[in-house]
Amino acid sequence: MFLFGYTYAQKPNVIVIMADDLGYADVGYNGCKDIPTPNIDKLAKNGAILTSGYVSGPMCGPSRAGFITGRMQSSFGWYGNPGTPLDEQQGLPNNVSTVAQYMQEQGYVTGGVGKWHMGTAPHQHPNNMGYDEWYGFLSGGHLYYPMDHPSYNGKYLNTPKPWIMREMHHTLPIIHNNQPVEWNQYLTHELTDQGVNFIDKNKNNPFFLFMSYNAPHEYLEAPEETIAMFPEEKMTEIPGVKPEKRSVYAAMTYEFDKGVGKLIATLEKLNLTENTIVWFLSDNGGMKRTSDNRPLKGAKWSSYEGGLRVPLVVSWPGKIKSGSVLNAPVTTLDIGATSVALAGGDISKKELDGKNITAYITGETKEEPHEELFWRIGRNYKENSGVLRVGDYKLIVNNKKIELFNLKEDLSETTDLCEKHPEIAQKMLTRWKTLNQSSQPPLWQPLSKKEELSDEYQYKDYEWLKGSPHYRVN
Repeated sequence: MFLFGYTYAQKPNVIVIMADDLGYADVGYNGCKDIPTPNIDKLAKNGAILTSGYVSGPMCGPSRAGFITGRMQSSFGWYGNPGTPLDEQQGLPNNVSTVAQYMQEQGYVTGGVGKWHMGTAPHQHPNNMGYDEWYGFLSGGHLYYPMDHPSYNGKYLNTPKPWIMREMHHTLPIIHNNQPVEWNQYLTHELTDQGVNFIDKNKNNPFFLFMSYNAPHEYLEAPEETIAMFPEEKMTEIPGVKPEKRSVYAAMTYEFDKGVGKLIATLEKLNLTENTIVWFLSDNGGMKRTSDNRPLKGAKWSSYEGGLRVPLVVSWPGKIKSGSVLNAPVTTLDIGATSVALAGGDISKKELDGKNITAYITGETKEEPHEELFWRIGRNYKENSGVLRVGDYKLIVNNKKIELFNLKEDLSETTDLCEKHPEIAQKMLTRWKTLNQSSQPPLWQPLSKKEELSDEYQYKDYEWLKGSPHYRVN
């Protein structure tokens, strides 16, 4: 590969740092005033800010399924979140490959830390989906302290059975590969420490590391001393956000940013900085009740920019010009394709929907990577909804209703242009329908409340569940 006048032969390490439900304007480089994020801001200063960075879905499960596989998740039938974590049908099918598997093929050691959310059945376990090491939890969320933490007053130790599904997600064990582990600190700190361990352990090998944090996703929990740094009266006033929630959310984001700093410091200590490309992003837009997505409209779950456009930064010292601001639309699917290409893989022979954007982020070309971007969005297959972006125009399809916006002139999506430009709206709708033909029927159907409460979905005999209240020998 030819970069900035010389041949780059050594395979770069790749680290992807993903926040959970972080608002677009909740980082300093995007104007945040009430939450300091110096380490994320340093990444932005030393690398490139991708101002039109998109995820493949506006909610956790679909977005992460897209990133982890490098494919538009609707192409294999993924729409909503896996609601019942121990239902073996909910999650990735065994006939879909992951970016991590493609990196393994190129000789990379692959690691993941934190939130999986891709299913808990044996074939869905990260170790069977391309990750040599996984430290974290397989569900869609987690408590930030162990269940016996004094702040819980025994709530999760004495919860009457059956478990409600939200608490099922948040109390599955922390595991290292197939073994449950004990941990005794704030979870964001724990995950950061494990990421540091992975980097140090593999410093002499090309590695791919997915730092899949669950912060600042609810439940809202943070160290008391950190919350005290963010008094309610000093929180930015955001419509729909209560100051007391914003205070804890700010503390969680602050601790997450500290984790980013620790990871970057580890690269510097081990002299890996110039041979490591680091991506930072959120998995979707921030939640209405905690986050600031302004000036974008909407939030998590929304087809508006506030649900799909996220803070996105890429840093690669010596290859990406410091302080670059890149405005062309790119997506998280491009991270997978770019990573595999930099590792030496032929992405034309892989099932990847993203593009290799190395030349764009390094400044070798100013050509925009995408002529159009397609989304199929909806919590279930019956919702005939989605998005198409072509140039500055964005079409939102919501069952029988459509909306058209010019994002260059109207980033906040305040003025529907369907009546003013019916020919553009109709042309884009026809194109969206054509692209939507690739969308597949859903991988699973949500369980009824009665089914959720049955022992089949409350307990399993998986080795990694031993010691947890969700383990039972069938």
